[in-house]
Amino acid sequence: MRRSLRAWPIVAFVALPVLPGLLSNSETRFTSGEAGRTVWDSVYSAAQAARGDTAYVKSCARCHGASLGGADQSPPLAGASFLGNWNALPLSELHSRIKTTMPSDSIGVLDGKLVTDVIAYLLKANGFPEGARELSTNTDSLAEIELRTRRP
Repeated sequence: MRRSLRAWPIVAFVALPVLPGLLSNSETRFTSGEAGRTVWDSVYSAAQAARGDTAYVKSCARCHGASLGGADQSPPLAGASFLGNWNALPLSELHSRIKTTMPSDSIGVLDGKLVTDVIAYLLKANGFPEGARELSTNTDSLAEIELRTRRP
């Protein structure tokens, strides 16, 4: 018992200088304008969704269908099934999935900006509101925006 009590000053000496940094980082994370955002926060622009529509027709529709309803082994990209699969996940995961697995016959040919534009189109097609700013191509920014089926 006596041995563990002697260790407290050492633990305090090591932990106290680190603690303010940890607290300040978490505080910044929760007070920044980007934290806690969802697709209901108008995260894409109409122009971006229009570019995404064009890119979708060119690169995605042959497998996922013009109506985004899916076909054969390609899942739907609109509606309850799509939303259920991606609910509560950050847009960065959707971006990564598209970037690293699509199109299935020539994986990896889509650049990040095109993928982000397609995501904007998918958000529009699924009824999420557009805004004035474009959806960022930055993975960290996309990680801070969750796809939510219901408005918070």
